[in-house]
Amino acid sequence: MVSQVENQHGKLHLVAYIVSDLIPKRIPYQDTCLVELDQNTITLHTEDISYNGLCLVGDTYAFKKGKRVRLRLLLPGYSEERWLKGKVAWCLGDKAGIQLSLTPTEQAIVRRSVNYLLETQGFLKVLQRLITRRLRKYLKQNLSDDRGPEAFVILPALPLTSNGQVDYNALSAQKSFFYLDSSN
Repeated sequence: MVSQVENQHGKLHLVAYIVSDLIPKRIPYQDTCLVELDQNTITLHTEDISYNGLCLVGDTYAFKKGKRVRLRLLLPGYSEERWLKGKVAWCLGDKAGIQLSLTPTEQAIVRRSVNYLLETQGFLKVLQRLITRRLRKYLKQNLSDDRGPEAFVILPALPLTSNGQVDYNALSAQKSFFYLDSSN
């Protein structure tokens, strides 16, 4: 999707919003967390995180698929721990996948945390180089120089309003995490 966007100097330029399945679904994230399960609290370690869940490693042998859990963890990019609810989605050996049950506010917080990891671990810079160079080369061969986008915004999905339309206001907010400089 391509849209005209006004920059900080009031000049309009084209921005291409690209939904990419190259963005990893699960991001490595190792930290310690507390898990409440059946009125017991145990300490486990996270292995990775996604927009809707995480993988725990440790003494997960008491976990059963479908069991409800509460997790207390420090999310990436935040300075204080949070309690999140979820349920066990799968168990394999000493690992368990937790599907988070999040409020809309918690969803936004987890999304920011995953986006923070994408940025700080360099995934977006690699994507930027791969996608931007290839798109520029293709567009240069098929469009005049002044017709191509000046910048690219890589997204895991287009934000939608409650009625299923593209949420243009949310696109502006997404740029702070996924804005890719067109000069690279």
